Amino acid sequence: MDLREIRRWLASGLVVTFPLIAQNAFAHGYMTQPESRGYLCQQGQNTGCGPIIWEPQSLEGPGGFPAAGPADGEIASAGLSAFSQLNVQTTDRWAKTNIQSGSNQFTWRFTANHVTEGYRYYITKPNWNPNSPLTRDSFDLNPFCTVDGHFQQPPMEVTHTCDVPSDRSGYHVILGVWEVGDTPMAFYNAIDVNIDGSGSTPPPTPDWSEIGVINPSQDLSQGDQVRTRVFDANGENPSLATNIVIDSSDAGRRDVWPRTLARAINQEGGSLRAGLRDDQGGIEPAYGRNSIFAASDSGIERVEIAIDHGESGGPEFYIDGLEDSYPISNGHATVGFSVTSEGSFTLETLVYNANNRRVGMDRRSVDQGSQQISVDIEPAQTGEYTLVTKAEDGNGRISQQTFNFRLRGYDSPGGEYDYVYPDNIGAYQAGTRVLADDGNVYQCKPWPNSGWCAVQGQAYAPGTGWAWEDAWERVGD
Repeated sequence: MDLREIRRWLASGLVVTFPLIAQNAFAHGYMTQPESRGYLCQQGQNTGCGPIIWEPQSLEGPGGFPAAGPADGEIASAGLSAFSQLNVQTTDRWAKTNIQSGSNQFTWRFTANHVTEGYRYYITKPNWNPNSPLTRDSFDLNPFCTVDGHFQQPPMEVTHTCDVPSDRSGYHVILGVWEVGDTPMAFYNAIDVNIDGSGSTPPPTPDWSEIGVINPSQDLSQGDQVRTRVFDANGENPSLATNIVIDSSDAGRRDVWPRTLARAINQEGGSLRAGLRDDQGGIEPAYGRNSIFAASDSGIERVEIAIDHGESGGPEFYIDGLEDSYPISNGHATVGFSVTSEGSFTLETLVYNANNRRVGMDRRSVDQGSQQISVDIEPAQTGEYTLVTKAEDGNGRISQQTFNFRLRGYDSPGGEYDYVYPDNIGAYQAGTRVLADDGNVYQCKPWPNSGWCAVQGQAYAPGTGWAWEDAWERVGD
């Protein structure tokens, strides 16, 4: 049975065992051009990434995408809970690499260059939602570039020249998939790009003051986690925590894991560094005891080390009471809902308009039980909106939920409406209500007349166009 046949079996849901393949399952690699999401975490341009910062080469999951492979919502992490932070998806979460449409080079760097079936590159659709976790529906599932690996061993670094579609612009995610040839697995790298756009620049290096220590106090077991607890004048700040997961008994040795944690702190590239100072003032991670330093202007007062045993996955929470639409009053709108949690965590709520501009935000601590949340939007305009809720617990584990709603107007003689004509005209359908230039509210007629409602031009403008009655009826008549 060759690997193509194995993947067909996997995609069909059958259970297959591989007694001879497991011994070769050591292939690892990641994308360095354009820089993948995980690689930019390692380089410090993405922060709050979790353990991917010290192993960007490990995003390995079942092959056969899109028929098989990671579940929707877990594509960026290759379906691995240890790297769930990568699954958070909003328009402003990740640093982006500038590219042009047309010819681009895509480079893989391998730490173990095993036999390769091939490479495929996918890109998000023109109308994708950048504020919702990545799913198969986010991507054009016809790869824009495919490279045959010929079931041969590649060099330690390989570059492909591929044409990025010319109908994409602005923020998109490219998914690079490396299908390994001697296992049924594949590697998944999400790449955040601005096509003909601008990216982000890492901050300058600050001065450092010692404010904590990583002591080699005990040996740890596989599955244990070590995290930093960061305190400023207001108390603990969970958003600055760094977390590592012990993946083997060797990694849990008391002289090893402190160095791993120090490296993770440094790779996050924020206001903290860990290690030992050298003669030139540099801070380098070391085996055994490491000091923790904070930027002198960060306001951080101390850092403590906490050890947790055997937990994984993000915090669980439930959203209830979110309406399909909310009214606008005097240019202001409030979105309200309740959150029910099974533990304590920090909940961040973000609201984006149809242009993916952030227009509302709320951040608070949530304890076990139910709590009411409200987010103000001002100035508010009629149209479609996206609400993103992100929960982060004290171990740095994150889970995200995304919802859609719209804002509607009230201030008209005809009552509430969905849009001010002709805003978002392409979305009009039977039953859509609009506020027209004459101050009246009009409702789109049922099919087949409803097709005229979405036609651009003066002829079908409600109340004033010469053919408006073919498409609309005035509310209240």
